Amino acid sequence: MKKSYSSQAMRTKSFLKKAFIQMVHKKGFRTVTVKDIVEYAQYNRTTFYVYYQNIDDLVNELMEEMDEAIRYYSMYKYKRNSRIKVSELTTSSFDLLFYIYDQRDYFKLLLLEDTLPHIHQQLPEALFHVLENNFDIQYNVPVVDDHFQKRYMAYGTAGVIVNWIAQDFNVSPSDMTKHLIRIFHTFARGFVIKENGNKFQGALD
Repeated sequence: MKKSYSSQAMRTKSFLKKAFIQMVHKKGFRTVTVKDIVEYAQYNRTTFYVYYQNIDDLVNELMEEMDEAIRYYSMYKYKRNSRIKVSELTTSSFDLLFYIYDQRDYFKLLLLEDTLPHIHQQLPEALFHVLENNFDIQYNVPVVDDHFQKRYMAYGTAGVIVNWIAQDFNVSPSDMTKHLIRIFHTFARGFVIKENGNKFQGALD
């Protein structure tokens, strides 16, 4: 069970995470220390240890939050049992790319060699989880191995997004959303949100 924190505590934790991300960009993951984090965030070590046992504890919480957010912003606009045609998707159909752009300091960690453990699998695996558990897809061909197709879609989509990050977000989130919709159109005619569907609706509100 997650602990409940005051709004002030949540702000403090957020500052510590942002400081950690900046220090990873500056020094690499393996050399970041608690001292680095608290000095950048302008706190003391005692404050850090109020919330985290060590850096690994902070990393685990940060990555769990980002994993939940990736799933949420891929999904939250859809209702259970809703039927959507790919041809009707617009830049307001999902907010994932806008979220990634807003959190670009975190997602640029994907470009580093010395970065958070397992971060390179986070985006494609979160997208695969959403597709596998929430979408019944109407494909453009009669026979499809649904599991492998969804994995291909998830990893392909993640690859396109990482390339966008590597190009320093050279087009807007809106334009990237349009590009992804065109790609989706080559795979499928539409999809249905499963009955057990949107578990993420309201999760981050």
